[in-house]
Amino acid sequence: MTTTANPARTLVRTGASLVVAGAVASLVAEAFHPSHEPPNNHPAVFAEYAASHDWIAVHLGQFAAFLVLLVGLLALLRGVRARTGDSLLATVGEAATVITGAVMAVLQAVDGVALKHAVDSWAAAPAELQAAAFHDAETVRWIEWAMASYFRVVLGVAVIALGLAVLRSGAIARWTGAVLVLAGLAHITTGTAIGYSGFEGTVKEAANLVSWVALMLFAVAATISAWWGRGRPRAEQPHPAPSRHSSSATTVAAPTGARG
Repeated sequence: MTTTANPARTLVRTGASLVVAGAVASLVAEAFHPSHEPPNNHPAVFAEYAASHDWIAVHLGQFAAFLVLLVGLLALLRGVRARTGDSLLATVGEAATVITGAVMAVLQAVDGVALKHAVDSWAAAPAELQAAAFHDAETVRWIEWAMASYFRVVLGVAVIALGLAVLRSGAIARWTGAVLVLAGLAHITTGTAIGYSGFEGTVKEAANLVSWVALMLFAVAATISAWWGRGRPRAEQPHPAPSRHSSSATTVAAPTGARG
């Protein structure tokens, strides 16, 4: 049982650490993203984007950082699967995570490349062509809305599946699974709101805040639980010094995998 528990614990530890690393890297990349203008004010925000010289590099960084986070989610799901065996929740979570990566790639291509060239073309267009160029840039922006909406929905499905799997398996502290379910529901709410009204709105802003705060809380708590929580293998726990008055009877430790 020890030989099967150790790989599961390694996957959980690696996955939790990668989720933290990916989330932190995403926040760092986001700090370089131009975001002074209201995102639904297209004339103002397009001018801001056109003035950015680092736009494509920033979005490549965002994409790389989020891939690290997604790999962490996959590792966590594999760790849960290794602990509990095959389950529909783990399968759905893994599929949704892979789909999230694919949708994220298209989103970053639209936002990080196509939109940049569209707004640059609008900014450089002669007066008589600016209306047409602006319409082209808005069309790209609306495609970005669509991709961002579905990205957040499939991410929410992946996160909820992982949260339910954690609640079921106890591979890490079960309460972190509940936090993850909350994050997933908030991601789905955010994606739905983006589909209706773009990147502004009270519902979108509130749900977006809840989704990322809950995901970060899960990532930190899951890492602590995976490395130092009760679920660690018995061999890693300190053993008390034997008492001088202890019985000569042999104490048999429970198998590593018997703690659930």
